[in-house]
Amino acid sequence: KIIKDGSITVKSQDINASKKAFDNLLKQLNAYYESEDLQNNDQTTAYNLTIRIPAVNFEKVIVGIENGKDKIESKNIVTRDVTEEYVDTEIRLASKRDYLKRYKEILSKASTVKDIMAVEENIRALQEEIESKEGRLQYLKDQVSFSTLNISLYKEKEFTNNYQDGFFTRVKIAVIDGWNSIVDFMVWAIGIWPFLIVAAVSFFAIRTIIKRRKNRKSID
Repeated sequence: KIIKDGSITVKSQDINASKKAFDNLLKQLNAYYESEDLQNNDQTTAYNLTIRIPAVNFEKVIVGIENGKDKIESKNIVTRDVTEEYVDTEIRLASKRDYLKRYKEILSKASTVKDIMAVEENIRALQEEIESKEGRLQYLKDQVSFSTLNISLYKEKEFTNNYQDGFFTRVKIAVIDGWNSIVDFMVWAIGIWPFLIVAAVSFFAIRTIIKRRKNRKSID
């Protein structure tokens, strides 16, 4: 008993055509989508697909995808042999069913309330165990009969320049830019005002000294 599962990442140039090709391939090979998830954002459009495939057609689906027009970016196939667990579960299930049959025979012969309650409790516990084993066996049968393939199918979007804003939007941006320029200038001016004061004082001091020297020369 072999369980075979896998995952594939596919990059497409035309995601709608690729998805349609997948639909047709699955229909031809009696496979079906267990889940489909479409995600659409600014960078990519992507399908996350979980596919259930009859085990006998698993390789055919893989080959069909590989022979398509899309680029296979990654592929991972996992094979598990569950023969031992399958056989062990079948044996244990058959044994518990046999015990259940015996307990039911004992129950039919029980004469006291105590004996009846004790046997019924054993029967209840056995039935729960049998249901659990039956569920596990059914799960293994399903996994062996149908393989699971997870496909990530995506298309990268081309970059487009979206700066085609309307008149009022452009005016708003221009006003904001102008105001930011004024604020930047005021911050710059506030930052250098001490240097301006020092420069002004130095200028007038030097000018006064030069003027006094000229006056002395004229007196002499």
